[in-house]
Amino acid sequence: MIKKYFVVSDIHSFYSSLKLSLKRVGFDKDNPSHYLIVCGDVFDRGPGTIKVYNFLKSMPKERCVLIRGNHEFLYLDLLEKNYPEEHDFSNGTVRSFCQIAGFGDDSAWDLETGFFSFLTGKTIMPDYQELWDTIKRKVKESPVTEWLKSDQWINFYEVDKYIFVHSFIPLEHSCQSDFDAKYMLYSGWTEFFSYREDWRQASLEEWENASWTRPYSFLDKGFLDKEKEKGKILVCGHRSTSEYNLHYKGEKNNYDIYKGDGLIAIDGTVAFSSQLNVFTFEVDE
Repeated sequence: MIKKYFVVSDIHSFYSSLKLSLKRVGFDKDNPSHYLIVCGDVFDRGPGTIKVYNFLKSMPKERCVLIRGNHEFLYLDLLEKNYPEEHDFSNGTVRSFCQIAGFGDDSAWDLETGFFSFLTGKTIMPDYQELWDTIKRKVKESPVTEWLKSDQWINFYEVDKYIFVHSFIPLEHSCQSDFDAKYMLYSGWTEFFSYREDWRQASLEEWENASWTRPYSFLDKGFLDKEKEKGKILVCGHRSTSEYNLHYKGEKNNYDIYKGDGLIAIDGTVAFSSQLNVFTFEVDE
């Protein structure tokens, strides 16, 4: 049987872009030979959080691979906070919470107003705190959260010659803390890292750190060489393909899929470019 795989990443709640992009490449969720792989970051930024959830939830589990990205971790982290932090607003996680809880974008703006009042030393007004408590309670009780916590979500996936991750594989590090490691992975500072033989057995926290990595910085330092020697190709999202096309090809504002030595990057940065890339391949099993 020939299986056709359709790979997307960083949907970020842009449902219309997802549906249009999949339609363009002939994806049919009712076709038993069509498989969908999502390399993380399904929510935040866009207006269609519930629609994206309903679409992915409607896919048969055996043909829908869901890989955790940094925004899945941001979502689960926010569930446990008394009040959102600045990055919860800038990354769009609060907006997704509002949509899931049945509130509009105006509520997200109201919360952000309350947050910045708190940041400047003022007391959070009771109505802001009450609004956030209501939203968080509804999100905690929602089927969306149950789904995100389910074992359908995995850290990586392998089929044929491809390794699918959100950003990069976990690495060994000599940083003083995991927090420092996450920051350096995000910034592309490679000097404290090395290839890790047993990366497939990394902990959930280690995968969370890896989900923030700037992949091409670590690729350039040879941290994927041992996988490349085995004929493996890493497929990832997280960082815009425009960064890869500029870094390796000198092309500005090119959001198309980047295919290089041992790595394929697919995040077209739909929130800014309106481009949601789909990487396709077939496997005869």
